[in-house]
Amino acid sequence: MCSPENPTFQQRVGHVNMMADVVLVNASVEDLRAILRAMLSSKTPGLLASFLTSTRARLHQRVWNGSAHDAENTPNSISDLFPSDDEDAPTPQLLACLSRARMLYGSGLGFSSLSHLVAVVRSTIGRRWPPEGKITDILVMVDADIAQGLQACREEIQGGGVVDYAAGRAVLEKLTSVLEESEKDVEAWGGEYPFERGFFSVRDFKL
Repeated sequence: MCSPENPTFQQRVGHVNMMADVVLVNASVEDLRAILRAMLSSKTPGLLASFLTSTRARLHQRVWNGSAHDAENTPNSISDLFPSDDEDAPTPQLLACLSRARMLYGSGLGFSSLSHLVAVVRSTIGRRWPPEGKITDILVMVDADIAQGLQACREEIQGGGVVDYAAGRAVLEKLTSVLEESEKDVEAWGGEYPFERGFFSVRDFKL
């Protein structure tokens, strides 16, 4: 339950015009994305900032309330992100974890996204994958996600959004450690390390 200091997302955003709410309830996901992209590209003053603020409020509210969806998709509760060695397709859990990480760093919550990316990298340790295929393509994207998540962390620092530097350093240490472990593991079985860009970015990160 939200305390007075942590109002619900609905309380923050207030009431929506009735006709606009009819559109929101009945529009498809594709329609809503198109509408939002058109609005955000309009360069209306304050609109982008309001969008990101509302997004962060929603993400915080879901964590605060402990929704079932988030409980199923947190790094600590996902049992098997990576598929078995004989499968070349990402698991639904892996895709959900990456989607969550992208939502977080895309809305400016870079440090919050890193724990999800740590879980993804950790899930690759002890596994093998072919030099080409869907899994390889996903891991290339994860490498880019790590770099973008770290860039979001830099912007979070510059914007004064970091309130717990100790927690930030801790998750950076975890990311560095798991990337090092992953690199050694891939070298041991003769594979091509997929996280070069992310590893370089985290080693270059200063907090």
